[in-house]
Amino acid sequence: MDRRISPRVEWHGPVHFRTGADEEFHIGFLSDISTTGAMLWLPVDLPVDAALEVVMKSEYDPAPVHMHMTVNRRTEEERHGYRGYGCTLETHEPWEA
Repeated sequence: MDRRISPRVEWHGPVHFRTGADEEFHIGFLSDISTTGAMLWLPVDLPVDAALEVVMKSEYDPAPVHMHMTVNRRTEEERHGYRGYGCTLETHEPWEA
């Protein structure tokens, strides 16, 4: 049974992410997204409650989309050097450096 409030959309593609305003962006992958959250695969080990800025290209808008997310769960095992993170979408604003 799916308990989601908003439907998710599978979206397999690269994203850029960082864990702080003064950090460099790294590349990860998005596997699905909804209006309330996303599943990301990232090449870093993050704790639950970690804050992320995620940037992705939308097929509907030529400008990149900046999102703030919070990690609320993570996979136990890695896949090809990437760990899965279930994240909650917080805002659509870039961090100020």
